[in-house]
Amino acid sequence: MKSFRTIVVDDEPAARSRVLRLLATDPDIQVVAECRNGMEALEAIRQSPLDLMFLDVQMPQLSGFDVIKKFPTGQVPFVVFVTAHDKYALKAFNVHAVDYLLKPYDDERFFISLARAKDFIEMKENKRLTDRMLDLMQGHLNSRKEFAQEYVIKEKGREYRVAVKDIMWISTEGNYLELQTEARRYLLRMTMNLIETELDPAVFMRIHRSYMVNMAHVRNTRYSGNNEFTFTMSNGKHLLSGRNYKEQIANLLTEREQ
Repeated sequence: MKSFRTIVVDDEPAARSRVLRLLATDPDIQVVAECRNGMEALEAIRQSPLDLMFLDVQMPQLSGFDVIKKFPTGQVPFVVFVTAHDKYALKAFNVHAVDYLLKPYDDERFFISLARAKDFIEMKENKRLTDRMLDLMQGHLNSRKEFAQEYVIKEKGREYRVAVKDIMWISTEGNYLELQTEARRYLLRMTMNLIETELDPAVFMRIHRSYMVNMAHVRNTRYSGNNEFTFTMSNGKHLLSGRNYKEQIANLLTEREQ
């Protein structure tokens, strides 16, 4: 049985004790250090390699992000941030955190985070290979210059030309895609995976297995907790992202802020 080498870093004794108590119920977890601040965490890290770190964000001297910055390149363990402040969520995902555990949390939410972290650790090598393949594929798609500019929709004997720039978002509707514009919606016989290859990724963002949004029509983006983001569209509609898309959403939003 694999043992996951783990440290817990939090300047609050009660918060630290609770994480340790919950981790003690999992026989796969080997807690190798309990740290009160970032300096103690760095010392523990120097002792031996780690698989997982439960890390507070706001701590004296060194923040959780400062601790991560001091890791040698390629040696950062998987991180679950545990904090009472949701304003750091986007930054946390940008440093590839497995999860963002917002205090107060219940035991069920904690164990969801722990299970996700263990899955990531076990799939680490496969994930690296998969990510590399996806990067190559996306690079190939991005090199295409002939992105779709409009779609022709046939409906009840009439033909409609829908400009891509006017599409606010795209969603699945049975065997069709629903193209939502300011005026109305149109149904297009196509799969989400296929239309994703035809649209400019600098404009359209996949936020859910069933949704893509045109960023030109996004009024606001807010982290909603539990690895989900809420996209507020220009017509006031709220779209909730899928949890599996949190990392790529965080990365793309950060790139847009720079």
